[in-house]
Amino acid sequence: MPTLPEVLIVGRPNVGKSTLFNRLAGKSLALVDSQAGSTRDLKSFDLLWNGVNFTVTDSGGWVPGEKETIALKVGEQLETRLKKVSALLFIVDAQEGVTAADNLIARNLRKYGIPTWLLVNKADSHGKQEEASSEFHTLGFENCFPISSTHGIGINDVLDSLIPEIGKASSKPMGDKAVEKRPLRLAILGKPNVGKSSLVNALSGQKTQIVDDMPGTTHDAIPIIIETEDEPLIVVDTAGIRAAQKQDTKIEKMSVEQALYELQTCQVALLLIDGEKGVTHQDVNIGKIIFDAFRPVVVVINKWDIHHKGAEQAHAERVIKRQLRHLNFAPVVFTSAKTGMNMDRVLPAAYAVYDESCRQIPTRQINNALQSAVSKQSPPYKNGGQIKILYGYQRVGHPPAIEIFANRAECATPSYLRFLEAELRKELEMETTPLQLVLKTRGEKREFKRKTFKRNFNLRAHQEKKAKKKEERKKRG
Repeated sequence: MPTLPEVLIVGRPNVGKSTLFNRLAGKSLALVDSQAGSTRDLKSFDLLWNGVNFTVTDSGGWVPGEKETIALKVGEQLETRLKKVSALLFIVDAQEGVTAADNLIARNLRKYGIPTWLLVNKADSHGKQEEASSEFHTLGFENCFPISSTHGIGINDVLDSLIPEIGKASSKPMGDKAVEKRPLRLAILGKPNVGKSSLVNALSGQKTQIVDDMPGTTHDAIPIIIETEDEPLIVVDTAGIRAAQKQDTKIEKMSVEQALYELQTCQVALLLIDGEKGVTHQDVNIGKIIFDAFRPVVVVINKWDIHHKGAEQAHAERVIKRQLRHLNFAPVVFTSAKTGMNMDRVLPAAYAVYDESCRQIPTRQINNALQSAVSKQSPPYKNGGQIKILYGYQRVGHPPAIEIFANRAECATPSYLRFLEAELRKELEMETTPLQLVLKTRGEKREFKRKTFKRNFNLRAHQEKKAKKKEERKKRG
Protein backbone atom coordinates (compact mmCIF):
# COMPACT_ATOMS: atom_id res chain seq x y z
CA MET A 1 0.00 0.00 0.00
CA PRO A 2 1.33 3.49 -0.83
CA THR A 3 2.70 5.68 1.96
CA LEU A 4 0.87 8.98 2.26
CA PRO A 5 2.20 12.13 3.94
CA GLU A 6 1.07 12.22 7.55
CA VAL A 7 -0.20 15.15 9.61
CA LEU A 8 -0.05 14.57 13.37
CA ILE A 9 -2.31 16.40 15.85
CA VAL A 10 -0.49 17.10 19.14
CA GLY A 11 -1.14 19.08 22.31
CA ARG A 12 -1.61 18.76 26.04
CA PRO A 13 -4.64 16.89 27.43
CA ASN A 14 -8.18 18.21 26.94
CA VAL A 15 -7.54 20.97 24.39
CA GLY A 16 -9.80 19.50 21.66
CA LYS A 17 -7.50 17.28 19.58
CA SER A 18 -10.05 14.50 19.12
CA THR A 19 -12.82 17.02 18.39
CA LEU A 20 -10.69 18.45 15.55
CA PHE A 21 -9.88 14.92 14.37
CA ASN A 22 -13.60 14.04 14.19
CA ARG A 23 -14.37 17.36 12.46
CA LEU A 24 -11.80 16.61 9.73
CA ALA A 25 -13.06 13.02 9.38
CA GLY A 26 -16.68 14.14 9.17
CA LYS A 27 -17.74 11.48 11.70
CA SER A 28 -17.04 10.35 15.28
CA LEU A 29 -13.94 8.18 14.91
CA ALA A 30 -12.28 9.19 18.18
CA LEU A 31 -13.79 9.32 21.67
CA VAL A 32 -14.53 12.85 22.91
CA ASP A 33 -15.08 13.55 26.59
CA SER A 34 -14.46 16.41 29.01
CA GLN A 35 -12.30 14.07 31.11
CA ALA A 36 -8.63 14.53 30.30
CA GLY A 37 -6.82 11.49 28.86
CA SER A 38 -9.76 9.97 26.99
CA THR A 39 -7.45 9.46 23.96
CA ARG A 40 -4.34 7.31 24.46
CA ASP A 41 -3.42 5.44 21.27
CA LEU A 42 -2.73 6.94 17.86
CA LYS A 43 -5.69 6.83 15.47
CA SER A 44 -5.58 7.73 11.76
CA PHE A 45 -7.74 8.26 8.68
CA ASP A 46 -7.08 9.39 5.09
CA LEU A 47 -8.28 12.83 3.98
CA LEU A 48 -8.57 14.31 0.49
CA TRP A 49 -8.36 18.12 0.25
CA ASN A 50 -7.85 20.20 -2.90
CA GLY A 51 -6.73 17.12 -4.83
CA VAL A 52 -4.10 16.07 -2.26
CA ASN A 53 -4.48 12.87 -0.27
CA PHE A 54 -2.84 12.63 3.16
CA THR A 55 -3.22 10.90 6.53
CA VAL A 56 -4.40 12.69 9.68
CA THR A 57 -3.46 11.12 13.04
CA ASP A 58 -4.92 11.90 16.45
CA SER A 59 -2.74 11.48 19.54
CA GLY A 60 -3.13 11.38 23.29
CA GLY A 61 -2.54 14.33 25.58
CA TRP A 62 1.20 14.99 25.79
CA VAL A 63 3.20 16.63 28.54
CA PRO A 64 6.96 16.05 28.01
CA GLY A 65 8.65 14.63 31.10
CA GLU A 66 5.43 13.30 32.64
CA LYS A 67 6.20 10.38 35.00
CA GLU A 68 2.71 8.84 35.34
CA THR A 69 2.69 5.39 33.67
CA ILE A 70 0.10 5.89 30.92
CA ALA A 71 1.17 9.49 30.19
CA LEU A 72 4.80 8.35 29.97
CA LYS A 73 3.91 5.65 27.42
CA VAL A 74 1.80 8.13 25.42
CA GLY A 75 4.83 10.43 25.27
CA GLU A 76 7.19 7.61 24.20
CA GLN A 77 4.78 6.54 21.45
CA LEU A 78 4.34 10.12 20.27
CA GLU A 79 8.06 10.93 20.16
CA THR A 80 8.64 7.82 18.02
CA ARG A 81 5.91 8.93 15.59
CA LEU A 82 7.27 12.50 15.34
CA LYS A 83 10.24 11.19 13.35
CA LYS A 84 7.95 9.98 10.53
CA VAL A 85 5.38 12.76 10.00
CA SER A 86 5.32 15.53 7.37
CA ALA A 87 3.55 18.27 9.38
CA LEU A 88 2.16 18.98 12.86
CA LEU A 89 -1.05 20.56 14.09
CA PHE A 90 -0.23 21.88 17.56
CA ILE A 91 -3.50 22.53 19.46
CA VAL A 92 -3.74 25.03 22.34
CA ASP A 93 -6.71 26.32 24.35
CA ALA A 94 -7.71 29.97 23.75
CA GLN A 95 -9.77 30.10 26.96
CA GLU A 96 -6.91 29.00 29.24
CA GLY A 97 -4.16 30.97 27.50
CA VAL A 98 -0.49 29.97 27.28
CA THR A 99 0.37 27.39 29.96
CA ALA A 100 3.65 25.96 31.15
CA ALA A 101 2.78 22.68 29.40
CA ASP A 102 2.26 24.54 26.09
CA ASN A 103 5.71 26.14 26.40
CA LEU A 104 7.28 22.77 27.21
CA ILE A 105 5.62 21.07 24.19
CA ALA A 106 6.64 23.95 21.89
CA ARG A 107 10.31 23.63 22.92
CA ASN A 108 10.22 19.87 22.29
CA LEU A 109 8.54 20.24 18.88
CA ARG A 110 11.05 22.81 17.60
CA LYS A 111 13.96 20.39 17.99
CA TYR A 112 12.42 18.06 15.38
CA GLY A 113 12.32 20.77 12.68
CA ILE A 114 8.88 19.64 11.42
CA PRO A 115 6.60 22.27 9.78
CA THR A 116 4.10 23.15 12.54
CA TRP A 117 0.73 24.88 12.45
CA LEU A 118 -0.33 26.39 15.78
CA LEU A 119 -4.13 26.11 16.14
CA VAL A 120 -5.70 28.23 18.87
CA ASN A 121 -8.82 26.20 19.61
CA LYS A 122 -12.07 27.27 21.32
CA ALA A 123 -11.93 30.73 19.65
CA ASP A 124 -15.68 30.55 19.02
CA SER A 125 -16.35 34.29 18.68
CA HIS A 126 -15.49 35.68 15.24
CA GLY A 127 -14.85 39.17 16.65
CA LYS A 128 -12.34 37.99 19.25
CA GLN A 129 -10.34 35.48 17.22
CA GLU A 130 -7.31 37.69 16.64
CA GLU A 131 -7.34 38.82 20.27
CA ALA A 132 -7.57 35.22 21.47
CA SER A 133 -4.59 34.09 19.39
CA SER A 134 -2.28 37.10 19.83
CA GLU A 135 -0.72 35.91 23.08
CA PHE A 136 0.15 32.53 21.54
CA HIS A 137 2.60 34.12 19.09
CA THR A 138 5.07 33.99 21.99
CA LEU A 139 5.34 30.23 21.35
CA GLY A 140 7.33 31.06 18.22
CA PHE A 141 5.34 29.47 15.38
CA GLU A 142 4.75 31.43 12.18
CA ASN A 143 1.58 29.60 11.10
CA CYS A 144 -0.98 30.55 13.78
CA PHE A 145 -4.72 30.10 13.20
CA PRO A 146 -7.64 30.75 15.57
CA ILE A 147 -10.19 27.92 15.17
CA SER A 148 -13.16 26.24 16.78
CA SER A 149 -13.15 22.46 16.41
CA THR A 150 -16.67 22.21 17.78
CA HIS A 151 -18.23 24.75 15.35
CA GLY A 152 -15.84 24.26 12.40
CA ILE A 153 -14.59 27.86 12.42
CA GLY A 154 -11.27 28.40 10.62
CA ILE A 155 -10.71 24.72 9.69
CA ASN A 156 -10.80 25.32 5.92
CA ASP A 157 -8.17 28.08 6.20
CA VAL A 158 -5.86 25.69 8.06
CA LEU A 159 -6.20 22.99 5.39
CA ASP A 160 -5.67 25.48 2.53
CA SER A 161 -2.46 26.64 4.21
CA LEU A 162 -1.36 23.06 4.91
CA ILE A 163 -1.75 21.68 1.36
CA PRO A 164 1.23 23.46 -0.31
CA GLU A 165 3.58 21.93 2.28
CA ILE A 166 2.33 18.33 2.28
CA GLY A 167 1.34 18.30 -1.41
CA LYS A 168 5.00 17.86 -2.32
CA ALA A 169 5.13 14.53 -0.44
CA SER A 170 1.82 13.15 -1.76
CA SER A 171 2.71 10.09 -3.85
CA LYS A 172 -0.66 8.84 -5.02
CA PRO A 173 -4.05 10.45 -5.77
CA MET A 174 -7.21 9.26 -4.04
CA GLY A 175 -8.73 8.00 -7.27
CA ASP A 176 -6.08 5.29 -7.73
CA LYS A 177 -6.68 3.99 -4.22
CA ALA A 178 -10.31 3.19 -4.95
CA VAL A 179 -9.38 0.36 -7.33
CA GLU A 180 -7.27 -1.47 -4.76
CA LYS A 181 -8.57 -4.70 -3.28
CA ARG A 182 -10.22 -4.21 0.10
CA PRO A 183 -7.94 -5.68 2.79
CA LEU A 184 -9.22 -8.28 5.25
CA ARG A 185 -10.37 -6.61 8.49
CA LEU A 186 -9.89 -8.43 11.82
CA ALA A 187 -11.37 -7.19 15.10
CA ILE A 188 -9.81 -8.32 18.39
CA LEU A 189 -12.38 -8.56 21.19
CA GLY A 190 -12.24 -9.66 24.79
CA LYS A 191 -12.67 -8.53 28.35
CA PRO A 192 -10.24 -5.96 29.84
CA ASN A 193 -6.59 -6.83 30.44
CA VAL A 194 -6.40 -10.08 28.44
CA GLY A 195 -3.62 -8.79 26.15
CA LYS A 196 -5.42 -7.40 23.07
CA SER A 197 -2.93 -4.56 22.54
CA SER A 198 -0.02 -6.95 23.16
CA LEU A 199 -1.45 -9.26 20.50
CA VAL A 200 -1.66 -6.39 17.98
CA ASN A 201 1.95 -5.43 18.72
CA ALA A 202 3.05 -9.06 18.33
CA LEU A 203 1.21 -9.44 15.00
CA SER A 204 2.52 -6.16 13.57
CA GLY A 205 6.04 -6.62 14.89
CA GLN A 206 6.00 -3.05 16.27
CA LYS A 207 4.98 -1.38 19.51
CA THR A 208 2.10 0.52 17.93
CA GLN A 209 -0.27 0.13 20.92
CA ILE A 210 0.17 1.22 24.52
CA VAL A 211 0.38 -1.80 26.85
CA ASP A 212 -0.06 -1.61 30.61
CA ASP A 213 -1.09 -3.95 33.43
CA MET A 214 -3.92 -1.57 34.37
CA PRO A 215 -7.27 -2.75 32.92
CA GLY A 216 -8.93 -0.36 30.46
CA THR A 217 -5.70 1.02 28.96
CA THR A 218 -7.18 1.08 25.44
CA HIS A 219 -10.12 3.45 24.89
CA ASP A 220 -10.52 3.88 21.12
CA ALA A 221 -10.87 1.15 18.51
CA ILE A 222 -7.52 1.44 16.71
CA PRO A 223 -7.07 -0.06 13.20
CA ILE A 224 -3.49 -1.12 12.40
CA ILE A 225 -2.37 -2.01 8.86
CA ILE A 226 -0.15 -5.10 8.76
CA GLU A 227 1.82 -5.89 5.61
CA THR A 228 1.96 -9.61 4.83
CA GLU A 229 3.59 -11.56 1.99
CA ASP A 230 0.32 -11.87 0.06
CA GLU A 231 -1.63 -8.70 0.83
CA PRO A 232 -2.07 -6.16 3.64
CA LEU A 233 -4.72 -6.65 6.30
CA ILE A 234 -6.24 -4.45 9.00
CA VAL A 235 -6.23 -5.53 12.64
CA VAL A 236 -8.43 -3.47 14.97
CA ASP A 237 -7.52 -3.24 18.64
CA THR A 238 -10.66 -2.63 20.72
CA ALA A 239 -11.40 -1.71 24.31
CA GLY A 240 -12.17 -4.42 26.84
CA ILE A 241 -15.86 -5.34 27.07
CA ARG A 242 -17.39 -5.56 30.53
CA ALA A 243 -20.99 -6.19 31.54
CA ALA A 244 -23.19 -3.09 31.17
CA GLN A 245 -23.81 -2.80 34.93
CA LYS A 246 -20.04 -2.67 35.56
CA GLN A 247 -19.31 0.09 33.03
CA ASP A 248 -18.80 2.92 35.51
CA THR A 249 -17.65 5.78 33.23
CA LYS A 250 -18.97 7.48 30.11
CA ILE A 251 -15.65 6.80 28.34
CA GLU A 252 -15.93 3.07 29.00
CA LYS A 253 -19.49 2.96 27.66
CA MET A 254 -18.43 4.75 24.46
CA SER A 255 -15.42 2.45 24.14
CA VAL A 256 -17.62 -0.65 24.34
CA GLU A 257 -19.98 0.82 21.72
CA GLN A 258 -17.00 1.31 19.39
CA ALA A 259 -15.85 -2.27 19.99
CA LEU A 260 -19.31 -3.64 19.14
CA TYR A 261 -19.42 -1.47 16.01
CA GLU A 262 -16.09 -2.92 14.88
CA LEU A 263 -17.55 -6.40 15.38
CA GLN A 264 -20.36 -5.54 12.96
CA THR A 265 -17.96 -4.20 10.29
CA CYS A 266 -15.14 -6.77 10.43
CA GLN A 267 -14.76 -9.90 8.28
CA VAL A 268 -13.25 -12.05 11.07
CA ALA A 269 -13.35 -11.66 14.86
CA LEU A 270 -10.57 -12.79 17.18
CA LEU A 271 -11.90 -13.64 20.65
CA LEU A 272 -8.98 -13.28 23.04
CA ILE A 273 -9.08 -15.19 26.34
CA ASP A 274 -6.67 -15.11 29.27
CA GLY A 275 -5.13 -18.58 29.39
CA GLU A 276 -4.05 -18.10 33.00
CA LYS A 277 -7.59 -17.44 34.28
CA GLY A 278 -9.44 -19.67 31.82
CA VAL A 279 -12.87 -19.07 30.30
CA THR A 280 -14.92 -16.76 32.52
CA HIS A 281 -18.60 -15.83 32.52
CA GLN A 282 -17.80 -12.59 30.65
CA ASP A 283 -15.87 -14.54 27.98
CA VAL A 284 -18.99 -16.64 27.44
CA ASN A 285 -21.09 -13.47 27.13
CA ILE A 286 -18.73 -11.97 24.56
CA GLY A 287 -18.80 -15.25 22.64
CA LYS A 288 -22.61 -15.04 22.58
CA ILE A 289 -22.37 -11.48 21.21
CA ILE A 290 -20.04 -12.66 18.42
CA PHE A 291 -22.37 -15.57 17.66
CA ASP A 292 -25.38 -13.24 17.42
CA ALA A 293 -23.40 -10.92 15.13
CA PHE A 294 -22.90 -13.95 12.80
CA ARG A 295 -19.17 -13.41 12.21
CA PRO A 296 -16.39 -15.93 11.48
CA VAL A 297 -14.28 -16.19 14.61
CA VAL A 298 -10.99 -17.59 15.89
CA VAL A 299 -10.63 -18.20 19.64
CA VAL A 300 -7.14 -17.12 20.72
CA ILE A 301 -5.91 -18.27 24.15
CA ASN A 302 -3.23 -15.80 25.31
CA LYS A 303 -0.60 -16.23 28.05
CA TRP A 304 -0.32 -19.97 27.32
CA ASP A 305 3.44 -19.88 27.90
CA ILE A 306 2.78 -20.54 31.59
CA HIS A 307 1.13 -23.88 30.79
CA HIS A 308 2.57 -27.19 29.67
CA LYS A 309 2.12 -28.32 26.09
CA GLY A 310 1.00 -31.62 24.62
CA ALA A 311 -1.95 -33.56 26.02
CA GLU A 312 -2.98 -30.71 28.33
CA GLN A 313 -3.46 -28.41 25.34
CA ALA A 314 -5.68 -30.96 23.56
CA HIS A 315 -7.73 -31.41 26.72
CA ALA A 316 -7.96 -27.64 27.20
CA GLU A 317 -9.30 -27.22 23.66
CA ARG A 318 -12.12 -29.69 24.33
CA VAL A 319 -12.98 -27.91 27.58
CA ILE A 320 -12.97 -24.48 25.90
CA LYS A 321 -15.26 -25.65 23.09
CA ARG A 322 -17.63 -27.09 25.68
CA GLN A 323 -17.65 -23.86 27.68
CA LEU A 324 -18.05 -21.64 24.61
CA ARG A 325 -20.91 -23.74 23.27
CA HIS A 326 -22.11 -20.98 20.94
CA LEU A 327 -18.67 -20.95 19.25
CA ASN A 328 -17.89 -24.67 19.35
CA PHE A 329 -17.19 -24.53 15.59
CA ALA A 330 -14.41 -21.94 15.95
CA PRO A 331 -10.75 -23.04 15.78
CA VAL A 332 -8.71 -22.52 18.95
CA VAL A 333 -5.13 -21.20 18.85
CA PHE A 334 -2.92 -21.24 21.98
CA THR A 335 -0.45 -18.34 21.97
CA SER A 336 1.63 -16.00 24.05
CA ALA A 337 1.84 -12.42 22.81
CA LYS A 338 4.64 -11.77 25.31
CA THR A 339 6.99 -14.55 24.14
CA GLY A 340 5.71 -14.86 20.55
CA MET A 341 4.69 -18.49 21.01
CA ASN A 342 2.48 -19.73 18.12
CA MET A 343 1.92 -16.17 16.84
CA ASP A 344 2.56 -17.46 13.32
CA ARG A 345 -0.67 -19.53 13.57
CA VAL A 346 -3.10 -16.69 14.30
CA LEU A 347 -3.31 -15.01 10.88
CA PRO A 348 -3.38 -18.30 8.88
CA ALA A 349 -6.29 -19.43 11.07
CA ALA A 350 -8.12 -16.15 10.42
CA TYR A 351 -7.59 -16.45 6.66
CA ALA A 352 -8.75 -20.09 6.74
CA VAL A 353 -12.07 -19.37 8.48
CA TYR A 354 -12.68 -16.38 6.19
CA ASP A 355 -12.06 -18.44 3.03
CA GLU A 356 -14.36 -21.18 4.30
CA SER A 357 -17.10 -18.65 5.10
CA CYS A 358 -16.95 -17.36 1.51
CA ARG A 359 -17.53 -20.77 -0.13
CA GLN A 360 -20.59 -21.23 -2.32
CA ILE A 361 -21.87 -24.83 -2.19
CA PRO A 362 -23.76 -26.24 -5.24
CA THR A 363 -27.46 -26.85 -4.59
CA ARG A 364 -27.17 -30.50 -5.62
CA GLN A 365 -24.49 -31.12 -2.99
CA ILE A 366 -26.64 -29.48 -0.31
CA ASN A 367 -29.65 -31.64 -1.18
CA ASN A 368 -27.51 -34.80 -1.13
CA ALA A 369 -26.29 -33.82 2.34
CA LEU A 370 -29.88 -33.22 3.49
CA GLN A 371 -30.95 -36.66 2.22
CA SER A 372 -28.04 -38.27 4.01
CA ALA A 373 -28.95 -36.49 7.27
CA VAL A 374 -32.64 -37.48 7.03
CA SER A 375 -31.68 -41.11 6.36
CA LYS A 376 -29.63 -41.14 9.57
CA GLN A 377 -32.31 -39.58 11.70
CA SER A 378 -35.89 -38.98 10.57
CA PRO A 379 -37.59 -35.68 11.45
CA PRO A 380 -39.63 -35.85 14.66
CA TYR A 381 -43.41 -36.20 14.92
CA LYS A 382 -45.19 -33.22 16.35
CA ASN A 383 -48.87 -32.26 16.62
CA GLY A 384 -49.96 -35.45 14.91
CA GLY A 385 -47.69 -35.23 11.89
CA GLN A 386 -44.09 -35.55 10.69
CA ILE A 387 -41.96 -32.88 9.07
CA LYS A 388 -40.85 -33.71 5.56
CA ILE A 389 -37.63 -32.07 4.32
CA LEU A 390 -38.15 -31.14 0.65
CA TYR A 391 -35.03 -29.33 -0.62
CA GLY A 392 -32.52 -26.61 0.24
CA TYR A 393 -30.07 -24.14 -1.27
CA GLN A 394 -27.39 -21.69 -0.09
CA ARG A 395 -28.21 -18.02 0.00
CA VAL A 396 -25.75 -15.60 -1.55
CA GLY A 397 -23.75 -13.87 1.16
CA HIS A 398 -21.09 -14.15 3.84
CA PRO A 399 -21.06 -16.10 6.15
CA PRO A 400 -23.10 -18.97 4.63
CA ALA A 401 -26.84 -19.39 5.25
CA ILE A 402 -28.78 -22.40 3.96
CA GLU A 403 -32.50 -22.09 3.31
CA ILE A 404 -34.38 -25.39 3.74
CA PHE A 405 -37.98 -25.93 2.65
CA ALA A 406 -40.28 -28.39 4.42
CA ASN A 407 -43.98 -29.13 4.55
CA ARG A 408 -44.37 -28.13 8.23
CA ALA A 409 -41.39 -25.98 9.18
CA GLU A 410 -43.04 -24.62 12.30
CA CYS A 411 -42.97 -28.08 13.86
CA ALA A 412 -39.18 -28.44 13.73
CA THR A 413 -37.55 -28.88 17.13
CA PRO A 414 -34.34 -27.07 18.15
CA SER A 415 -32.60 -30.39 18.76
CA TYR A 416 -33.31 -31.60 15.22
CA LEU A 417 -32.07 -28.30 13.76
CA ARG A 418 -28.84 -28.75 15.70
CA PHE A 419 -28.56 -32.28 14.30
CA LEU A 420 -29.08 -30.98 10.74
CA GLU A 421 -26.47 -28.28 11.25
CA ALA A 422 -23.90 -30.77 12.55
CA GLU A 423 -24.54 -33.16 9.65
CA LEU A 424 -24.37 -30.40 7.03
CA ARG A 425 -21.11 -29.09 8.50
CA LYS A 426 -19.61 -32.56 8.24
CA GLU A 427 -20.93 -33.41 4.76
CA LEU A 428 -20.18 -29.98 3.23
CA GLU A 429 -16.81 -29.59 5.00
CA MET A 430 -17.80 -26.30 6.64
CA GLU A 431 -16.74 -27.09 10.18
CA THR A 432 -15.06 -23.78 11.17
CA THR A 433 -17.52 -21.16 9.92
CA PRO A 434 -20.81 -19.91 11.37
CA LEU A 435 -23.66 -21.62 9.52
CA GLN A 436 -27.24 -20.43 9.64
CA LEU A 437 -30.15 -22.73 8.83
CA VAL A 438 -33.41 -21.07 7.77
CA LEU A 439 -36.34 -23.53 7.73
CA LYS A 440 -39.37 -22.45 5.72
CA THR A 441 -42.71 -23.98 4.80
CA ARG A 442 -43.10 -24.36 1.06
CA GLY A 443 -46.26 -22.68 -0.21
CA GLU A 444 -48.70 -24.23 -2.67
CA LYS A 445 -47.58 -23.83 -6.26
CA ARG A 446 -51.10 -22.93 -7.47
CA GLU A 447 -53.54 -20.79 -5.60
CA PHE A 448 -57.32 -21.00 -6.10
CA LYS A 449 -58.62 -17.94 -7.95
CA ARG A 450 -62.29 -17.14 -8.39
CA LYS A 451 -63.29 -16.46 -11.99
CA THR A 452 -64.02 -12.83 -12.63
CA PHE A 453 -65.67 -11.08 -15.54
CA LYS A 454 -64.21 -8.18 -17.40
CA ARG A 455 -65.99 -4.88 -17.28
CA ASN A 456 -68.77 -4.60 -19.93
CA PHE A 457 -68.68 -8.37 -20.45
CA ASN A 458 -71.60 -9.72 -22.65
CA LEU A 459 -72.58 -13.04 -21.10
CA ARG A 460 -75.15 -13.97 -23.81
CA ALA A 461 -72.69 -13.36 -26.68
CA HIS A 462 -70.06 -15.41 -24.83
CA GLN A 463 -72.46 -18.36 -24.42
CA GLU A 464 -73.51 -18.23 -28.11
CA LYS A 465 -69.90 -18.22 -29.19
CA LYS A 466 -69.12 -21.17 -26.95
CA ALA A 467 -72.10 -23.17 -28.34
CA LYS A 468 -71.04 -22.37 -31.92
CA LYS A 469 -67.55 -23.76 -31.31
CA LYS A 470 -69.06 -26.91 -29.81
CA GLU A 471 -71.19 -27.53 -32.93
CA GLU A 472 -68.18 -27.03 -35.20
CA ARG A 473 -66.23 -29.66 -33.24
CA LYS A 474 -69.13 -32.16 -33.65
CA LYS A 475 -69.20 -31.63 -37.42
CA ARG A 476 -65.44 -32.23 -37.70
CA GLY A 477 -65.71 -35.30 -35.47
